Amino acid sequence: MRIVMIGPFAWTPKGTVRARAFHIARGLVRRGHQVTILLVPYDNPEEAGRKFELDGVRVHELTITRPKGFSFFCDSFRLAHTALRLRPDVVHIFKPIGYSGLAGMWLAVFSQRPLVVDTDDWEGTGGWNDVNPYPWVWKRFFDFQERWLPRHAGAVTVASQTLQTQVWGFGVPPERVIYLPNGPDVFLRQSKPAGDQPRAKIRARLGVGDAALAIYVGHIPRGNDLDLAIEALPRVVAEAGDVRLLIIGEGDGRPALEEQVHRLGLDERVIFTGWVDRAEVPAYLAAADVAIYPYRDTLINRAKCAGKVIEYMAMGKAVVTGRVGMNLEYIVHGESGLLTKPGDVDDFAAAMVRVLVDRNLAAQLGRNAEARIWAEFDWDARVGEIERAYAIAGGQG
Repeated sequence: MRIVMIGPFAWTPKGTVRARAFHIARGLVRRGHQVTILLVPYDNPEEAGRKFELDGVRVHELTITRPKGFSFFCDSFRLAHTALRLRPDVVHIFKPIGYSGLAGMWLAVFSQRPLVVDTDDWEGTGGWNDVNPYPWVWKRFFDFQERWLPRHAGAVTVASQTLQTQVWGFGVPPERVIYLPNGPDVFLRQSKPAGDQPRAKIRARLGVGDAALAIYVGHIPRGNDLDLAIEALPRVVAEAGDVRLLIIGEGDGRPALEEQVHRLGLDERVIFTGWVDRAEVPAYLAAADVAIYPYRDTLINRAKCAGKVIEYMAMGKAVVTGRVGMNLEYIVHGESGLLTKPGDVDDFAAAMVRVLVDRNLAAQLGRNAEARIWAEFDWDARVGEIERAYAIAGGQG
């Protein structure tokens, strides 16, 4: 089967394509399918025009159209046109909004190719539309896209149970909605550092000495909940001693966090590195004592299927996160991580203290997390579900 996937962003730095579409594509290639991923790197123009192949998956990042004001429409059409030129048996759209969503709309209206839409976030009203400072007209359009495209696709793949319910609410028949939660990256299994040397090297680079180290890795959007961890940090230090918080990543939400750190006098406690090389992330995780991801109880958090939590678990880290959404699917509280009351700073601080003062508990949680994520959520075990979505879209399901 020839499969074309259309993604919403550049290959890097955001993780949607690498953390979801690529793993689905790689599993399909292993089953004998031919897969091409098409992208418009509007968020990282340096990648424009790049073509490469990774694990048998072909990736093509188109050039960007000028003038900029028309690029959204022109480049979305070019995505659709390029997909059709590849004569696919099915087209899989990742995110129903933005460039990929508009390309999907072109295909739904003007093409007879089987179409599958993937949704991994609550994008419109109640979701990211309420957080990001889009112009009013774009918010309305994204909300329309999120509701229109799933109804006009042959099948829909969803990353969480909340999104499954959302898509049912749009009027999509349940038999056309395939629940497909995220799984771990095989790169992490291959790259897990052995011994103490990588840990010592990273800690020396950071200048943290013997301090306990909590870590966050990932995109930092507006509306992130890392402010809860920063607010909790003084309480953690008071009970657990010398503790540092390492934040790896970039995004529009970072300036507000830096301002909060300065306001609370935590400049010596919180380290912002920006993005680091993907190959070095496992070593940074190995250097940390606990991996964190605080949550409030919002529709965005209920709907997401956080790759960060999966990454932490795959690397054998003790995870402290919120008792919200898909976290309850991945983590068994007290066995493979600690789940805290959403938005509760005291509870989050207490959970961090618990793993930082009890290293045996932290090690056991990490071992259990690693075993669970690979046993229950490995991508290769769910390729059949993806093929089933394609069969449904093609009228064979």
